[in-house]
Amino acid sequence: MAQLDSVSAKNWQWPLDLAQYDRSPYLSETEECALVSWSNTMRVRAAVPRLYLPLRDVAALSSKQSLLERHAKAQTAILQEIQRTQQPYWAWSQQAWIDLVCHPLIHSSARLFITANAYLLCDFRLVHCIGPIFYLSGLGRLIFGEELFERECGRLHQALQKIGYGKVNLQQNFPSILAAVMLENRNPYLESFDTELLERTREKYSAQAHGIGKLSHGLAALGILPEPLRMRNYVSWKEKSGGGIAPQWVDYCRRWRETSTLQPKTRESNYSYILRAGLWLAQIHPEITSPADWTVETCADFLAALNRLKVGEWQLHSFDYTGRVNLGTPLGANSKRSVLYAMRRFFRDIQHWGWVRLKFNPYYHLATPNSILRLCGPNPRAIDDNFWLKLVWASLNLEANDKLSEIWYPLEMLRAISVVWTHAGLRQNEIIRLRVGCARAQNDPIIDETTGTTIAAGTLCYLDVPAGKTFTAFAKPVSAIVRQFITEWEAIRPEQGFLIDPKTGERVRFLFQYRGKTIGHSAINDTIIPMLCAKAGLPVEDSRGKISRGRASAVTALASVPQGMSLFDLMRWSGHRSPKSTLYYIRTKPTQLAGAFAKADQMSHLIEVLIDHTAVVSGAAAKGEPYRYYDLGSSYCSNPFWSTCPHRMACAGCDFNIPKDSVKGEALAAKAFLHRYLEEVPLTPEEQQIVKGDLQKLEVMLDKLKNVPTLDGRTPQQIHGNEVT
Repeated sequence: MAQLDSVSAKNWQWPLDLAQYDRSPYLSETEECALVSWSNTMRVRAAVPRLYLPLRDVAALSSKQSLLERHAKAQTAILQEIQRTQQPYWAWSQQAWIDLVCHPLIHSSARLFITANAYLLCDFRLVHCIGPIFYLSGLGRLIFGEELFERECGRLHQALQKIGYGKVNLQQNFPSILAAVMLENRNPYLESFDTELLERTREKYSAQAHGIGKLSHGLAALGILPEPLRMRNYVSWKEKSGGGIAPQWVDYCRRWRETSTLQPKTRESNYSYILRAGLWLAQIHPEITSPADWTVETCADFLAALNRLKVGEWQLHSFDYTGRVNLGTPLGANSKRSVLYAMRRFFRDIQHWGWVRLKFNPYYHLATPNSILRLCGPNPRAIDDNFWLKLVWASLNLEANDKLSEIWYPLEMLRAISVVWTHAGLRQNEIIRLRVGCARAQNDPIIDETTGTTIAAGTLCYLDVPAGKTFTAFAKPVSAIVRQFITEWEAIRPEQGFLIDPKTGERVRFLFQYRGKTIGHSAINDTIIPMLCAKAGLPVEDSRGKISRGRASAVTALASVPQGMSLFDLMRWSGHRSPKSTLYYIRTKPTQLAGAFAKADQMSHLIEVLIDHTAVVSGAAAKGEPYRYYDLGSSYCSNPFWSTCPHRMACAGCDFNIPKDSVKGEALAAKAFLHRYLEEVPLTPEEQQIVKGDLQKLEVMLDKLKNVPTLDGRTPQQIHGNEVT
């Protein structure tokens, strides 16, 4: 059936012409007598036509004969209530109708029909107070007609099924929720619905907030709403308590929030910080109630208080810290820096806007101290290599039985999200905001300008990344496998309506949009990662704690391999504004530092050895003449087994020791055929302690060796002529 236009929707006619009825709020004498001498229902109906005929007209709207008996019970109950109150129903209040409908003596089958009379004849608007939600489906059919109600419900069902909802899911309470919105709107046509109506209905039916959100997705798919509502009716996170704070300070804070151009999330967090500064003022400086009252001394006091602040202090009444595991611990350095940024931004803005004239410089007097800055900085969370490689494999091999629960996302969608997470190096927000058609094929071969090698067509693909945290929209090359999985998902993706990109304000079709909305911000951490860990046979935690982000691992892997991407190429691939940010990813891999240390540690145990080539060629070495000399710095050792000599830490006085400043030492250094090379010297545990500067260990070792003979047969005690101490 063709969709109704907005004009016909707005011009829906009320089924009864109320102007034709006598709606006097008082009973006539004839009506009073007829009701007082009640003996037969039919006789009373004939005696009070002004009261009975409107009820009959309401009953005539029902096309089913089976409903006439229930209408009759409702009419009798209404007439009896008129007799009791001596007031016609035209004069009843909204609460009087509720009392009648909910009266325990009223049969349940008559309640809906009494409500229908109240709604159609007396502008009854408290339908949400009459009972359970499932009553409303029947009420909607009574008031708007079976055919019209089913037609509009069917249109909405069809739209929701197209965007991914199943029939079973739509059968649960959905007709009643739609009836609730129709009754609140007093117009059954979907084209007459708007966002304000749905929000108003959700406030009255708070238990059905999720269902009304679902209904809004169907309306958005039909093009009736520009965008759907949030699925749940959360209490507004913008409402923060100003209790215990000077009213003037609260007014400045709220005015700043309404004027600031920061992103909503940043604006709200900064608003919370500056409100909490008002709590500190009320406790320490109650005489300061306005930003204009702040001085340099106030800034100094605030810096000192913030530096000693603990979690749970300066607590707004609207925020509950109960159950926080870190309650009472010192505030983190990054949190302190965020508070100071918010304060500087607040003072700077209100001064630039001409609201106040400050007595200090926010950028100087509220600058973040170096002691805090040194503890701040990015901390990319790279996953352990052995975990990461298994997660990459799992993302390429997901199967239907790998779902950990009854996840209603299609398998193709889960696989595409997983591969993008492991291969594209994107932030979670960027993954959620990818658009349909974002993966483009590499159709032409690419010649590497550095090496001259050719990259065959189809090896890569180009992924269009939306504007993110630090960079404008750009395209990045990724593995062709990413496009393969994205294409498989796009092939079965239900057609979805356009949504607003919260960062850019564009109307777009998101790639990972299902049932009229994008995946949740916690879907990757709570659904994708646990599923991949289970597939790979891994726990959800590695050496650094719970696995949460894959971007750092993907970028770090590209930075750590031999002949990897250059710093600036990696910066552009990661979407960083500055190479300083990219450097943090290069530093995160501890195995690089470990490898460098092992290499340097090995080099630190090498000593230079001199070989007298002349002595070797002449045959003097074969006769026992020295030909191998260890360079000990100030002297040479001619002992060919010096690296294993137990006395090598005390060579002075030994016959094998040749001082460099001696005649023999100078002659040795002047030889033309002297070859040099390095030899590794293994250190004993005692020697390792000595190298570290433990002099007591040196004395103990020398004491142990004083009676150990050297190669010439004498002991150190005999060489030096007295006891070594």
